[in-house]
Amino acid sequence: MIMAVFYTPHTGKRATIKCGDILINNNTFSPAHCGIVVSNQDVIHATGKGIKIDDIDMWGNNADMFRSATDLTTAEAGKLERIAQEIKDSASYGVGRAAFKSTFSTHTAAEGTHQRLNKYRERLKNHQGVVKHVYCSELVILCYQLAWIESDAINANHRLFIQLDGKHTWPSTLRRYLRSNANFKELGEYKKA
Repeated sequence: MIMAVFYTPHTGKRATIKCGDILINNNTFSPAHCGIVVSNQDVIHATGKGIKIDDIDMWGNNADMFRSATDLTTAEAGKLERIAQEIKDSASYGVGRAAFKSTFSTHTAAEGTHQRLNKYRERLKNHQGVVKHVYCSELVILCYQLAWIESDAINANHRLFIQLDGKHTWPSTLRRYLRSNANFKELGEYKKA
C-alpha cells in the first residue's frame, strides 16, 4: 500500500504532528534511524553525536510516521515525553548496542527484557538516570514500554506496550512491528524539505 505524504517541513501543517508520533527513516535500503515526537513538535532521537532534541522541521531524512490508533490521553502523552526527556538527560549513544547487540541477538521480548525494564523502572522512579547507553530504536521502544507503569510494575498488556526487546531491535524491525500491530497506524510519509 502506498501512503500519502503526511508532512513536509516548513508547510505550516505542524498541528498535524502529535506527541508520541514515531518517525522511522525510509530513505535507504532499510530504515536506519528513528525518533519520538514530544511537545512543540520536537523529536528526541539517539545519534552518534549524542541523544538530541531537534525541531521536527530539522529532521533530516524522509521517514514513515506512526501513531497510536486511538488518541493518546494527555497523561499518556505526558508519560512518554517525560521518559524520553529522562533518557535524553541521562544516556549517551550506545554504538556497541547499535552495532552488535541489535545484530546478533533476538528482538523478541522475553524474561530478560522484563528484568531489564524493572531495573530501568526503579531508576526512573528514583531519578537515577534510566539507561546509560541507548541507540535510536531502543530509545523509542523504551519510551513505549516504561510509560505503562501501574502499581509499581510494568504493564506489558497495555495496548501500546511494544512487545520487542529494544536492546536488540533495528529500526526496520520496529517498523515491521508497528505496521503489523492494530494498536498503531501508519500516518504516511514525512518528506524532507
